[in-house]
Parts: sequence; C-alpha cells; structure tokens
Amino acid sequence: MLINELAKATGLSRDTIRHYQELGLLEVEKQAAGSRSYNRYPDVNVDRIEIIKMGKSMGFTLKEIAAHIDAYFSGQLSIHEQIKIFEDKLSGVNTKIRELEESRSYINRKIDMLKLESNPVPA
Repeated sequence: MLINELAKATGLSRDTIRHYQELGLLEVEKQAAGSRSYNRYPDVNVDRIEIIKMGKSMGFTLKEIAAHIDAYFSGQLSIHEQIKIFEDKLSGVNTKIRELEESRSYINRKIDMLKLESNPVPA
C-alpha cells in the first residue's frame, strides 16, 4: 500500500508514518516507477502501527518500541521477555506516580500556606 493508504487505514499523518519509517518501526519496500522510486508499505504495517500506538499509550518511547518490535513480529520475543519488558515499564510508571504524588503534596502544602498568608487570622 502507498503512504496515503496507510495513513487512511491507521489515522496517522504521512509525516508520522515517515518518522516511524526513519526510526525503523515500519517495513518498507522500494518500488521503481520510471526514473523515480517510491515506498510501498506491506499490510503488516497496519498491525505494527497498532502495536506502536498501544506501546505509546502505555508510556513506551518510540526508541523502546523500536528496540523490540522486530523481535515481537518475528516471534523471537518470548513471553518471559515480554513480561520482563512490561514489569520494567510498570516499575518506571510506579516511580513516576510516587514522584507525582510527592509533587502534588508539595503543591497542596504551598497553596495552603499562601492562602493563610493572604487571609491572616485577626489578633
């Protein structure tokens, strides 16, 4: 399929598809057309893009996805390896949650302090 077809099938822009291609996330076949060549995207890219979207929604970076996507689609990524990848990501997410909770607590304390300063208790 051509880039426009892939964009329509996945809801992504052509620029995003090109970016994913540059990162090695998509399979591409060069096809000659006279003196020019253009990219054809095998149908498997629709599935690859769905995996990319899911990975991004779980907090994986494109770099992290690129490190594993070929092994996943070739069947070389074992269930145990997949579990390890997800456990590592979950650990990172839990760390971020703790950090955000600490930030929220600090912000709430700061708001409370500022409210007290703006409304001093009369003596």
